Amino acid sequence: MTEEANIFDSLEDFIAAPRITGLTSRHGRTVASVASLSKKKDTYVTRLVEVGEEPVRLTRSKKGDTLLAIGERGEIYFTSQRDDDDSSEDVNKAIWMLPPNGEARVVLRRPGGVKSIVATGGKLFIVAQTLKNAADEEKNLEVAKDRKERGVSAILHETFPVRFWDHDLGPAYPRVYEAELPSLDGDDLIELKPVEIPEGRLQGIEVSEDGTRILVTIETLVGGTTQVRSVYSVHDGKIAAVALADHLSDTAAENPVEFGAGPISPDGSRAMISASTGNRDGKPRRSWLEVYSFESGERKPLTDSFDDWTTGGEWLDNNTLVASAPRKGRSSVYRVDVATGEFTLLTDDDLSYSSVGLVDGKIVCLRSSIVQPATPVQIDPATGAVTELPRLTPEIASVGSLTEVTAKGEDGTDIRAWLALPDSSEPAPLAVFVHGGPWGSWNDWTWRWNPGPFMAAGYAVLMPDPAISTGYGQAMIDRGNDELGGAPYTDILALIDVTEAREDISGENTALLGGSYGGYMANWMAGHTGDRFSCIVTHASLWNVDFMGRTTDNGEWHEWMAPTQAKTYSPHAFAEQIEVPMLVIHGDKDYRVPLSQSHALWHALLRDSKVDGHRFLYYPDENHWILKPSNSLVWYETVMAFLAQHVRGDEWRRPELLG
Repeated sequence: MTEEANIFDSLEDFIAAPRITGLTSRHGRTVASVASLSKKKDTYVTRLVEVGEEPVRLTRSKKGDTLLAIGERGEIYFTSQRDDDDSSEDVNKAIWMLPPNGEARVVLRRPGGVKSIVATGGKLFIVAQTLKNAADEEKNLEVAKDRKERGVSAILHETFPVRFWDHDLGPAYPRVYEAELPSLDGDDLIELKPVEIPEGRLQGIEVSEDGTRILVTIETLVGGTTQVRSVYSVHDGKIAAVALADHLSDTAAENPVEFGAGPISPDGSRAMISASTGNRDGKPRRSWLEVYSFESGERKPLTDSFDDWTTGGEWLDNNTLVASAPRKGRSSVYRVDVATGEFTLLTDDDLSYSSVGLVDGKIVCLRSSIVQPATPVQIDPATGAVTELPRLTPEIASVGSLTEVTAKGEDGTDIRAWLALPDSSEPAPLAVFVHGGPWGSWNDWTWRWNPGPFMAAGYAVLMPDPAISTGYGQAMIDRGNDELGGAPYTDILALIDVTEAREDISGENTALLGGSYGGYMANWMAGHTGDRFSCIVTHASLWNVDFMGRTTDNGEWHEWMAPTQAKTYSPHAFAEQIEVPMLVIHGDKDYRVPLSQSHALWHALLRDSKVDGHRFLYYPDENHWILKPSNSLVWYETVMAFLAQHVRGDEWRRPELLG
């Protein structure tokens, strides 16, 4: 596809735009997941498309398909919303296989389906949810069916956590299974054979190319609620610790490290291990990669000269890794020599690269930017030369321009932001987007906090990367990690000051908006900036920091927030100082920042703030993000109506779909 799409002509066009939601490269094939709006506009329907000289659509289910794995023989494993007429139990979920030639067929039926599949070494390695006391698949089906028929929803918990992001945990939990490959032209079903792994909650697996070794990441609890991760090897039926979390070792550590399993080298001799310190008050979070030798049992940091947090990597060969990492408002690809730790920047542009994979010695990944959604590209790992692959979705027509703004923090640190400018001859009103995380940055396209609709409506959008942002080295993390409302707050204000002084910005009636940590900052700004902003939008936001640490699904947050952050930087203590209208947005299924945070904020706004005109946009069926197409439409309509009222002085217009 080479045509441009004018998706910002209307918000209906925006939510209807097709989008790439994933890219997987393995065994010589690259498969993308491409989502399109359903006819009823109530969901997105995903199809699988092979990426190559010409895109090839692999699946055509009207209800959508989800990729699980690419097999060694070229087969594709996926889940599907299509009807499985041969299933005799309505609690069963089907796993499908599409052979290189022929029609897709079901290869497994079981309650809960499967979470993931790795196809390598002539076998399948499967992670699947299984009821805790089920000794075998027959018992698992029996109890699952009985629970459904009798309407039992109860879950008995014995440990923390009880839920994760947007779903309840239990009564089924992930287990590892091994299975023989199904025939490509028969009708046989997969038989699952359990693999013994260490006690704890399974978080993920990696498998060697010959299928003889599995690395598992296991989460255990320390102090009742602190979740820590370790890596173990399962080989020849034996379990051995590869990287044991410091919390579980005999050696006390000031800031203990935990680990996650990464890819195993092609020859099976080494593995990439992700390492990170727990986030503790006074001891900022750190993250890096290590290389583990199975022969010597030794781990060493991948490199000492690179301190940006990587977001993924693959073995190019037995001695070389390729990985991506955020970099100054971009996300770049690096090549790393394992022996020396020397790293080479392969992509040095204003774009972002993600979903890094390898096909025939070339890097295949997605490329995007703040103002363009993802499209597949190929990178030469020797030279860094980037070749565009055929587009799977239309290119987005521009509605303005993108530039950068720089400033100095109070401590003299150089800080920067993206500034998206509308096509206008008049100075534009400003909307400031504060990113979430808090460890993150504005370095990529997003469908949820997209500047495009605002630019099309005539707003300039400032996207600052303050202290605690990734892509600027560990020092930038350290500046803001233990003062949530300190250096990040003053950095954002410094960047706003510089931006408002520009001739193409009106400098009046600026709006501030943020979600998650950005929502925390919106709440903090509301109680500390008087009437500087015309209005503030706060989404999925932290209001009472101490209570947040005690009710979130992430048990570690309490150890970080409670000692000093809650006492010093909790927005709820400054409710009486709020002088501008606020739009509060939250989803009931948000378990990372529970809905109670916004209930408490809403109560305080109505009782304690100095102004009227606040609004609360509530989603009973959404989580930390607003994902359903028409719910997203309402989000943009409501936010922009709120800005139009308070930034431009227009009359309030209630979105039609809100009734």
